[in-house]
Amino acid sequence: MLIKVFKEWSDQNNGRIEILAPTGKMTAMNKFKPSASEDKIKELSEYFSTPLPPDYTSFLQLCNGASLFEDPEYGGESFLYSAQDVIHYNEASDTKIVVANILDDRILIDLERWSSGDEKYLLLCESLNPVEYASRFYSNFETWLDRFLISQGEKFWYWKTERSFVE
Repeated sequence: MLIKVFKEWSDQNNGRIEILAPTGKMTAMNKFKPSASEDKIKELSEYFSTPLPPDYTSFLQLCNGASLFEDPEYGGESFLYSAQDVIHYNEASDTKIVVANILDDRILIDLERWSSGDEKYLLLCESLNPVEYASRFYSNFETWLDRFLISQGEKFWYWKTERSFVE
């Protein structure tokens, strides 16, 4: 997982890293919570009555939640929830569970998709829309998180491209 390397790099500098942003070079802060215990991960799975995807549980084993790419002065709005937060923000009966909030966009794990063997189980719920309006990400948690880190905290899912073939 790229998050492990990213966390090590960030931890070397007390959470501070230099990134290239649309406004130029800037310092960003990352805050990682200590890893979740096996009991906490088990409690989370039992709360939803289903095993969670292994890439997501690997994230929790590395860090039980994080705040990424914060402005050192003003803070940030990119939160990957801890196991406790996931329980707090979701009902036990939910099949689409919120695991992150990125500048008002919610990232969800579709437990039904995951349980049926679909490896691309992640969903995006934009802004304040109800979860029923969540759309497919065509990704798993690890791939989404890798892309989020590589894009330096930008909402890469809104980047539009047009492809045409030159003859």
